[in-house]
Amino acid sequence: MKEVKAFIKSASLSDLEKAQALLGDAIAKYTQQQQAKQEVLDLLKAKGLTLDDLQDGANDKRTKVMPKYRIEFEGEIVEWTGRGKRPKAFQGVELTDHLA
Repeated sequence: MKEVKAFIKSASLSDLEKAQALLGDAIAKYTQQQQAKQEVLDLLKAKGLTLDDLQDGANDKRTKVMPKYRIEFEGEIVEWTGRGKRPKAFQGVELTDHLA
């Protein structure tokens, strides 16, 4: 805002008129965008959808990795992709014996 105030003090009438036109255009564009957003939200609400319904996990860039190893440990089946810290079930065992 300091820059705007400094501009206003030092600008000529034609510069101020140009700035006024630019501000008017920016305000009109912002208003149109807000109206469009509200129309979309109203349409989603009318159709019974939410913004989360539209995304379908698009933000999750990680891909699901299939398990590479499978072992029965304490009555449960434990699967591991081979990535990250080795689970307790796979400590001290030969991994090639437990390929999924």
